Amino acid sequence: MKTRLRSRDRISFLFGLSFLIAILACNPVARFTKQYKCTVQDKPEPKTPYEYVNRGVEHMNAGELDCAMGACSEAIRLDSRFAAGYACRGSVLNSKDEYSRALKDYDYALSLQTENGDFYYSRAGVHDHLGNTDQALADLAKAIELISSEGGRSFALSRRAHIFQKQGKLAEAVADYTEAIRLKPEFAYHHKNRGDVYVETGDYNRAIGDYSEAIKLDPKNEYFYSVRAEAYRALGREDLADRDELSVQSLKAGGTPEQTWIAEPPSSKTKVISGGILNTKAVSLPQPPYPPIARAAKAAGRVVVQVVVDENGKVISAHGVSGHPLLQAACVAAAREARFEPTILSGQPVKVRGLLTYDF
Repeated sequence: MKTRLRSRDRISFLFGLSFLIAILACNPVARFTKQYKCTVQDKPEPKTPYEYVNRGVEHMNAGELDCAMGACSEAIRLDSRFAAGYACRGSVLNSKDEYSRALKDYDYALSLQTENGDFYYSRAGVHDHLGNTDQALADLAKAIELISSEGGRSFALSRRAHIFQKQGKLAEAVADYTEAIRLKPEFAYHHKNRGDVYVETGDYNRAIGDYSEAIKLDPKNEYFYSVRAEAYRALGREDLADRDELSVQSLKAGGTPEQTWIAEPPSSKTKVISGGILNTKAVSLPQPPYPPIARAAKAAGRVVVQVVVDENGKVISAHGVSGHPLLQAACVAAAREARFEPTILSGQPVKVRGLLTYDF
């Protein structure tokens, strides 16, 4: 009898051990151990899966990916069928360039919430990174269909336009960027991105229009001035390109743009050629006095004056482009007195438009 009981106990023990091993195999130790080890000053510890996802997003925005991973994983530990927890962790894994793992989390999130457009949008980014272009486009089509907010749809359209652009489908890219702009016109990069496509098509005038709108919306973004300068140079508008590059230099130095966002309309039929920076080309370049009122105010920095030089080398137009207001008038007056050698093009003297710079 004892032997039979011992055998039965041994069988029960082995069965229980096997069951425990099976549980641990299907439910890693993470299922039983709190995953979130971080804290945020002046904020209470999250309690619900939803609160942990929000905390994970906070950490991601702060670039604290390990803490974000812990928060998202804790949301999953508390509720293994909480779709937002898997999407949250997928976003962290995507940020860590662990695309295959991120894809698994997004797949599972979508198996739990099949009509979540935001999940499709996020998974499309992972597919794009992995080179799964067809899957990325399919996910973006679903995202555009399902996302309710106009801003959200605009970003999905912009991402799809980017893929079309990489594929060389420029008409489709322009169409998607145009719709994205209609939905969220205040987002500067929608305009800049469409401008990039126009550059690829050779339509520099439209590109400049889009870059100018981006500058209007974000006038301190030096990159927008750089790309517009390239478009101006493609049209032979060296003067406007130089102005944009001066803006870039000024912004990099912590200053303000050398010009406003409003661009002079480009024209390929202009009768005035572009001369760029003209300081070194002058045969006579009077230096402006330091106005007493400007000295008293300690006004300093660079002043840029745009001039037009006639066929005889005389300045016939001058106006301040940038610089301290107390310094501009003296610089404009000095610029009007500058003299240049006549510029000859195809055997004929021509007018030249360019810039003069003065440093105080």
